[in-house]
Amino acid sequence: MNTISIPVALILITTSGVARPLAASTISGDWVARHFGNNTAVLPLSFKYGGRSSSEVLPAWKLKQELPKPRGVQRSHTVRLTDPVTGLLIECEVTQYTNHPAVEWVLHFENTGTNDTPILENISTLDLPLDSPAGNALVHYARGATCSMDDFQPLTEPMGPGARLHLEAGGGRSSSDFLPFFNWEIPSREGVIIGLGWSGEWAADFTQSAPKQTRIKAGLALTHLKLHPGERIRSPRVALLYYKGDWIDGQNQWRRFLLEHHRPTVNGHSLVPPLLNGTWGRMHASNHLANIKAIAAANLPVDYYWIDAEWFGRVPWWQNTGNWQVNKDFYPQGLKPLSDLLHQSGRRFLLWFEPERVCEGTPWAAELDKWLLALPPERKVYRWEKQTFPDWVKSESLRNQIKENDRLVDLGNPQARKFITDFFSDCVREYGLDCYRHDANIAPLEFWRAADAPDRQGMTEIRWVEGLYAFWDELLRRHPHLIIDNCASGGRRIDLETIERSTPFWRTDFPGDPNGKQCHTYGLSFWVPLNATGSVTPGRDSEYAWRSTISSSVVFGLFNNDEASQTVPPFGGFPIEKARAALEQYRRLQPCFLGDYYPLSGYSKALDIWMAWQFHRADLGEGLVQAFRRDHSVYESARFKLRGLQPDARYRIVNLDSPDTKEMSGAELLEKGLPVSIAARPGSAILTYHIAK
Repeated sequence: MNTISIPVALILITTSGVARPLAASTISGDWVARHFGNNTAVLPLSFKYGGRSSSEVLPAWKLKQELPKPRGVQRSHTVRLTDPVTGLLIECEVTQYTNHPAVEWVLHFENTGTNDTPILENISTLDLPLDSPAGNALVHYARGATCSMDDFQPLTEPMGPGARLHLEAGGGRSSSDFLPFFNWEIPSREGVIIGLGWSGEWAADFTQSAPKQTRIKAGLALTHLKLHPGERIRSPRVALLYYKGDWIDGQNQWRRFLLEHHRPTVNGHSLVPPLLNGTWGRMHASNHLANIKAIAAANLPVDYYWIDAEWFGRVPWWQNTGNWQVNKDFYPQGLKPLSDLLHQSGRRFLLWFEPERVCEGTPWAAELDKWLLALPPERKVYRWEKQTFPDWVKSESLRNQIKENDRLVDLGNPQARKFITDFFSDCVREYGLDCYRHDANIAPLEFWRAADAPDRQGMTEIRWVEGLYAFWDELLRRHPHLIIDNCASGGRRIDLETIERSTPFWRTDFPGDPNGKQCHTYGLSFWVPLNATGSVTPGRDSEYAWRSTISSSVVFGLFNNDEASQTVPPFGGFPIEKARAALEQYRRLQPCFLGDYYPLSGYSKALDIWMAWQFHRADLGEGLVQAFRRDHSVYESARFKLRGLQPDARYRIVNLDSPDTKEMSGAELLEKGLPVSIAARPGSAILTYHIAK
């Protein structure tokens, strides 16, 4: 694998070995008609059933089409395939988009017969050959939230003769080792992006199956199961997005698609990325109240006041999940006085939970015993109390024990899910919550697999992931004002399904290094428009640290420093005016981060380089450039060719560190580039531009 260095070029797709043009306005309809029509041979999926491949068994099955149903810019379409012998039903639920060259589908398998089915295995929701007649393909992808500087690192794999790329989620959290998003590129400047929606252990294979042809398979990493009569299971969701242009154009088409069709809502409206003031739970309520009053008095642009772990049970927090009683030593009146004060000032309340892990000795360990999954000793992977792997990244991904004998709530059990849903719904109401922060600090994969019988492999995972979606969906249905912060030891559960319901406001558990945060923003911005990181205090930390942290949202400290307890009210000593200036400036910049993303430099962790990127809002005629000169770079200036601009337009450019403005033509910015100078090491610059009136 290779890391990305500079923007490259991209892609095309075929069916049945024949190259087809990729007209953006019609590709979805054409694609659905070809692949989900009456010819089972070109269905873009595969599995084995009773020891035979789907290509062998499907021609004998009954096929029924449901006419497409228009719903705004979406057209839903269902194909049903039934085995006349065993009664196994497959429903392919397909959605095509008329305003994007994109199509999605998910599979459901149901036993409509009276006996157990034969073994159903190796389910691939996506199985598709793609031709690259102009030359060998490239696959662009990214690391997951590995809890290191490498988080979201862009990677590229050449698909030459005999090439094979195998990727898996890692430990059962969907973006632990790799993100479940891929860009398949060929040299003809057309392309396809693949996204997976499965918050468990997905797997994807890219194989050079024939000369100038790549076969792509994706689905659950392990399925080998029978279905009992009446049982129904679902598969991962697959999205394909086709485009023309270079691969960066394709990434921006993907960003626009996600923002329009896979974006969380608040009271029926698309989520506007918030500013979040993060604090630690082990802090007395009087200090929190003093913080909130100071924020309101200074009119700081804080949307959510965030209380993280250790507000519950007894300390330390990691030994007490499963004891969700408010710690009265710190919150003698409970949490409602805090949310009341926040709501009076027009602000909202975020609270941390880790609902999946149950510690030994807590109330839930006894009360929920029959609903908890356990591990045999040989499947346990430790990190904090013990270290079984010298490799930090791998042990963090696979860790399934923090406290000895940690157990996992079985969300696939309907009774357990109802209890969890009712419990946390009551917390939302009782505490006055506006954001439910869902953390997940242990890898669930070995719990799932240990619970499966030999002829039911994959079943516990499927039911658990279905249960997670049902839990979140019901929580959001009951509380339409609520948003979900999706944390899993950082951003280890990012996929097509979760980003529609939640946002990773804490995208990594490696947030302290400004250069690392630059690398994280560089890589994640290709794939996930809404995200945030933290460990910074505006007004007190350097401009370099602050600017390295901001993206579509930002998490920041104010009067305390994240986990450090505050012992006196925040009246004096804190540079509140500098903090307000930084936050208000960011608020003005924030809409640009929802635009198209263009890397202007290569990706690098080195200390002697510059890193830069551009966010562009074509709809507003404006954008911004962020540039960073790292500690050991000898270069005081650089010139970056911008993208997405109108060549004939004039743009007014503002350097936020200078009162001066200048105008340049779009053609000059596109062809010669934008000159940027940074004197300090390390140093940063933000330049904004808009079409001059």
